[in-house]
Amino acid sequence: MKNPYLEWIEENGEMRQLEILDKVFIGRVCRGVEEGRRIIVNNPAVSRDHAAISFTGSHLKIKDLSTNGTWVNDVRVAAGSSKYLTDGDVIRVGKMFIYVRCPGITVVDERHDSLALYTQLATRITTVTNLVADVRGFTTMSQTRSSTEIYSVMKVIFDTFSAIVQQNSGTVKDFAGDAVFAFWDHNADPREEQAVLACESALKQAHSVNRIRAELSPSNPLVASLKLGWGITTGKVTMSHYGRSVADLALVGDSTNLAFRLSGLANKDLPTEVVICEQTAELVRDALAVEDLGMISVRGRSGYEHVYGLRGVSES
Repeated sequence: MKNPYLEWIEENGEMRQLEILDKVFIGRVCRGVEEGRRIIVNNPAVSRDHAAISFTGSHLKIKDLSTNGTWVNDVRVAAGSSKYLTDGDVIRVGKMFIYVRCPGITVVDERHDSLALYTQLATRITTVTNLVADVRGFTTMSQTRSSTEIYSVMKVIFDTFSAIVQQNSGTVKDFAGDAVFAFWDHNADPREEQAVLACESALKQAHSVNRIRAELSPSNPLVASLKLGWGITTGKVTMSHYGRSVADLALVGDSTNLAFRLSGLANKDLPTEVVICEQTAELVRDALAVEDLGMISVRGRSGYEHVYGLRGVSES
């Protein structure tokens, strides 16, 4: 074929192909898209409009539009973001593997598909690296500063930190008052790449704090005392939804709870801005400088946790 194409094997073993002229849509319905420009995946865990692949003549990229996630080469594409594709990349949507060369399509008539009205939200156990960035003294600030001052600072922090997460292929899960919670999905087994991306995101966020101070200090004295801590953990979680939208995505597991606890200790009770758990340290120690902080007791948890710090954080 003259243009890039997608390729996959149907459930019946048939090899299918679809040429990418400008844009191809992947989903369970792809409402309003003509048959020759869509790939229908009949799986209740796939969103009605799950992803879009575009070809501009020089660039080929995929954009995630889904609830349950899109993977390229076993790396989750950050929700709502795009990723460039190259020859040989493997896209996973639901249980379908689509190879970047070309895939085929199976047309599903929405009028006769009872599953087409709603996306069945998948529940699965997976390994993730959690990243929590926590603003120090938020409660005190809320009592002594106006809501306008606080909002202006938190908006810049949230926007800056979210952009860094997305640039590093992570997913922003939540803005929890004074904290930004993001995660990197490893799929089944812990992988160094995902943990390193999370740690590098924390380091970049830490370095950005000085830029935020410089930007806001002339108009907002609140930033002069701006201080944050980061907690990073890796472990198994149950990933599901409590509702029917991306915002309702739920990560339930001990590692997620520990990330929030460690973020509260970082740059406060522990002498480093970024504190990571033992499993994360094992995954990243060949790529990043880690410092052994020893065994600590964590409030609300039994026993002790072996924690580490990341060296090379911002000088603030």
